[in-house]
Amino acid sequence: MKLRKFLARDARSGLEQIRKELGPDAVVVASRKTANGVEFMAGRYDELEDRMEVHSRSDSTAGVEESGSIKRELMRLRALVQNQLAGFAWGMERRRHPVRVHVMQKMLAAGFSPRLARLLAARMPRQFSVSQADAWLRQVLIRNLLTQDKSSLPGIRPGVWTLVGPTGHGKTTTLAKLAAEAVMRHGRANVALVSIDTYRIGAQQQLGAYAEMMGVDSVMAKDAAELPRILASLADRSCVLIDTAGFAHDDTRLHRQMEILSAVGASCVLTLAASAQGALASRIVQRYGATPLSGVALTKLDEGGQWAPVLDCVMRMKLPVACLASGQRVPEDLHTANAAYLVDRALRAAGEGEFTMRAEDWPMVAGSAAENETLREAS
Repeated sequence: MKLRKFLARDARSGLEQIRKELGPDAVVVASRKTANGVEFMAGRYDELEDRMEVHSRSDSTAGVEESGSIKRELMRLRALVQNQLAGFAWGMERRRHPVRVHVMQKMLAAGFSPRLARLLAARMPRQFSVSQADAWLRQVLIRNLLTQDKSSLPGIRPGVWTLVGPTGHGKTTTLAKLAAEAVMRHGRANVALVSIDTYRIGAQQQLGAYAEMMGVDSVMAKDAAELPRILASLADRSCVLIDTAGFAHDDTRLHRQMEILSAVGASCVLTLAASAQGALASRIVQRYGATPLSGVALTKLDEGGQWAPVLDCVMRMKLPVACLASGQRVPEDLHTANAAYLVDRALRAAGEGEFTMRAEDWPMVAGSAAENETLREAS
């Protein structure tokens, strides 16, 4: 790696100069204070990689291992530099474009992904005041959050419907609420409940109790393979609602269950707790979304937490929110999806509790994120 010497009045200006001249692949090898300021020795990481490749082809195994160790150490140094530079860049951006940074801070504090926050902040008109920016952000989020009206609700619209999703996200309770709506629309004789959940203890008994309470027929399958026969026997019903096993997103049995549901023509609705963490919600939506979904039922709204990560995933996948579930009561705690309500509640959560970010925290967060991204790229 060809090293260059940089002299600056202080560390901040020196790092900015290095980044400007050497780009994001800059690596600081050494630094020291002098009478004229701070002196840096730096080079480009990609030049080091080129030399490492040549060296590894011509040297012994021991030499290759030593080169790998040096490379990992330099990558850690590079990550630390990226941390510092990102923090400085955040401070500079805040001084140059305070309203844009305000929008990003508001979205990140609410729990929206950095990717969406950067995208919307970049597209916001530059002349906006803070109040105009807040109003613009709210309208953009509402416009991009798809929802379904009550006439499209599972159970209200005739057909074969199924709720899918991991255990603990409220499938069975939400299914009972939808069944109650179906009874009011189609009558008891035209509604049936089916359970193929043979994995969770008491799941079929719970659905059977709901069916008895509503006065509708229920069928308990031994496994998902029985679905074609069961649905054939219920062909005269206006609405059939299927409760499924709550497999985790990485369970190999999930793919088989989704294949069977697709083969029988069931319309699948994903149940997802509104306060699910962003990374988990993203994996669930992507895994279950491998089979076409009719929409998403957001559940457990009464438990609070941040809703923005789930809304971010739903918007990214362009999935409509079918309904909202906020408690255990059947059918009272089932509501029509309302984009304005969801967005307002998500943004309001940004200023709640001890986890609220302060102005001086943001440069550190930006720096840590940049450092982690650099290390992920290296691995």
